[in-house]
Amino acid sequence: MDFQDITNLEEKIDALLSLVVQLKNEKEALLIKLKEKEQENIKLLEEINRREEERRIIKERIGSLIEKLSQI
Repeated sequence: MDFQDITNLEEKIDALLSLVVQLKNEKEALLIKLKEKEQENIKLLEEINRREEERRIIKERIGSLIEKLSQI
């Protein structure tokens, strides 16, 4: 193994280490995005549940009004 081989090996190792750092940074950024999207999903599910409950209540009230009208 001569000096040029060692230089080439160093360059390849440096490039590999740089890629590892880049991939770790990308992974962290993706994990942050994932957590944000999970929080967004939780909020959307809460909104869906709230609206379904409102719909149920409105449906009951309309049913009650129809029943009152049918007694007239």
